[in-house]
Amino acid sequence: MWRAFVSLFGAALVFAPGTALGAAPPVHLEVEGCPTLDARSVQRIFSADLGTSITTDAGPDVTEVTITCEGERVVLRVRDPISRKTLKRSFDPKSFGTQAESRIVAIAASELVLASWAELASNPTPQVPPEGPAPSAAAVETARSVVRARSAPAAPAAAPARTQVSNRSGPGAEPGDNEQPEVVAWTTAGDKPAGGTKRRTNQPIPLVMERMTGVVSFRSFLTGAGTLWGGGVRFGRERSGVVSWAADALLESGVLHEYKSATNATLGGWLCFYANLSAFTFRGGGGLRAGVLTTDAGPKPAIWGWPMLVASQTLRIESLVIDLGVEAGYVNLLVTGKSDLRGIWASGQLGIGIAL
Repeated sequence: MWRAFVSLFGAALVFAPGTALGAAPPVHLEVEGCPTLDARSVQRIFSADLGTSITTDAGPDVTEVTITCEGERVVLRVRDPISRKTLKRSFDPKSFGTQAESRIVAIAASELVLASWAELASNPTPQVPPEGPAPSAAAVETARSVVRARSAPAAPAAAPARTQVSNRSGPGAEPGDNEQPEVVAWTTAGDKPAGGTKRRTNQPIPLVMERMTGVVSFRSFLTGAGTLWGGGVRFGRERSGVVSWAADALLESGVLHEYKSATNATLGGWLCFYANLSAFTFRGGGGLRAGVLTTDAGPKPAIWGWPMLVASQTLRIESLVIDLGVEAGYVNLLVTGKSDLRGIWASGQLGIGIAL
């Protein structure tokens, strides 16, 4: 008797709609031709956000998601046998900033699958049923339960059968056309209906990239007066898709001019324009460096501060950032007990740290 009860209870857990585990139907996800994306991170974040498992199998109840890259744009395609339609969305992830690009793409793919399943809850008995083999009742009900659980805010209902959402960009496109999913009714393989309507949403706010790095630096006068070596820490931040700023503290020492021992402690600030190219960020602008120079000439330090030109680039690999920076300026420094120190100086810095 108890064995029969356990068997019936196990069957109920497997086949009952919306099991206690609340797992979404399985999804097959592929990332192709996207060197800047971490495929494993995309799959892990997608699975966690949607509450599903990633499968390598295909079947009548397995939703297929393909992520490809075409130039600077990421293209998401969903072939959903449960709602019997396909969806497509393309967008430029760089418009969100370079931070967490894999996470942005994974969440966008999860939202596109939810948009496909949403019609199962909002329109369970369409007047024009889609063609193709019908999915299992358990898969349909499980997908509906996922949509209901995520209905705060409610997932947007997909377009009715044989409706297409515009995804235009470039000359002639209207505001809001870009970044929108294209919904195609699943009639027969390769059948794409004509005509369509437009849906508009607010554009996303770009993400902010912040970084903290440890810096190794050198500073040298072009007149051959000597070179100082040292390092410090730097904090940088990109804002508004155009402007970048950074601040640092450096301590450098060495032989300089007529001094056998010189130590230079400085604070610096940059304000630059920047541009992103794949995993690289390039910056150019100006700033100010001010500091205190102490030498073997006497106990009295020399205080100095001059404007400078700056340029840098950052390579980002997930949370790891590698910075290369250069500075150049002119200094006119009077050091008590010795001759003046004046001329053009240049500095180079290598920084390794993390994106915050």
